[in-house]
Amino acid sequence: MPSFDTDFQNAKGNPVKYKNLELIRVDRIPVKRGITGWLKVISTNSEWKQGIRIKIDGLMSINSCEGNDFIIWADDVDGDVPFKVISGKTLVVWNAWDTGGGRVDAWLNGAAMILEINGKSRRYKCNDSHPDENFDDIIFEVVINE
Repeated sequence: MPSFDTDFQNAKGNPVKYKNLELIRVDRIPVKRGITGWLKVISTNSEWKQGIRIKIDGLMSINSCEGNDFIIWADDVDGDVPFKVISGKTLVVWNAWDTGGGRVDAWLNGAAMILEINGKSRRYKCNDSHPDENFDDIIFEVVINE
């Protein structure tokens, strides 16, 4: 079963190739002040609690809460989760999970994302720490309004 740790370490932050797929562990999205958007959980398929980690090098607002680093847990949301960039130039997105101990994990073992871009929409098909290749542990979208 695949573990992508060595591949990502050797790639030094760049995407890696696996069976004709381009995999990433984190997505960096250029943004401007005042930009709005939303994120949405499409599906989950894991025994572990799945989440979306979203961070900015400035300040943003999600559901009327201001900050620069948020975790949106899949089982806590239903529908679109709106956000607004207050300041900053780069929005950083990745998948995270909790195996049951209350600790947030990411970027371990089998963790990787397939990114599909379609217009304003960025869809992420994610694999969590299990060393497998199903990329359906959490599937989510981030839409940036220009």
